[in-house]
Amino acid sequence: MDWPAAAVATAAARLRLGLDPRRRRQGAGTRLGQGPGASLEFHDHRAYAPGDDLRQLDWKVYARSGSLVLRRHRVEVAPRLEILLDGSASMAQPPAKAALAAALTALLCTLAESDGLRPHLWLLGDQPHQVGGNWRIALGKQVPAGAGGLEAATGAGLMPGAERVLISDGLCVSGGPAVVRRLGAGAGRICLIQVMSRSELDPAALGAVHLMDVEGGASDQLVDPPAVAAYRQRLARHQAGWHQALAGRGAGVAGIAAEDGLDAAIRRLLANGIVAMR
Repeated sequence: MDWPAAAVATAAARLRLGLDPRRRRQGAGTRLGQGPGASLEFHDHRAYAPGDDLRQLDWKVYARSGSLVLRRHRVEVAPRLEILLDGSASMAQPPAKAALAAALTALLCTLAESDGLRPHLWLLGDQPHQVGGNWRIALGKQVPAGAGGLEAATGAGLMPGAERVLISDGLCVSGGPAVVRRLGAGAGRICLIQVMSRSELDPAALGAVHLMDVEGGASDQLVDPPAVAAYRQRLARHQAGWHQALAGRGAGVAGIAAEDGLDAAIRRLLANGIVAMR
């Protein structure tokens, strides 16, 4: 998969990940969480109990009230970003879909590195695998193929509490709820960046045509207005399944038309809180 490296680098310079520290409890790290821990940032007080570290006593409070209380500090957390990129054959049509999906993957990986994190990337193509080395090389070599995509992901290697981002057209046969149940288990937050073509979002009546399903074979179809209307109804039900499955789990569904390009996609990610301005 190719992506516009210069445009991604320019965008990354003005953005940061929209991470939520409240759901992570992974010990020492680079961001302040909401619970007590060992950072220098004050969290709250609690009453002294025998065996507590006397160095944490707040002597100013004792001088005012005679009460022995401990100062507690906020925990430092180490966010974990997991990106699952759909590399099935459907992501290659049109080429703009694969290019934008790769660009958004590269953007999130770059932002993770800028935040001092190691991005964890899964490429879900003909041979689904977790990238163990240089993600730039692995992403550049990825060629959309096969019919698996998100449905081929087993969840192996996914860690509890992680920020999990799915990048896909979302056109899974089993539907969004089944995918989220399998891949969302234990996630701190999970969202879908859904990259679709305009013809998938808003198809036109074409008449009698010979269609080639890149993942399932060819067939002759009559794409007339009733067929288009039926497709739109099925798509609406399919999309509703994704939205319901991801409700309350984070940034939800960030829907993007591939032909709109990277800038429009970034605006959508900003609106959904997946990224934020520096």
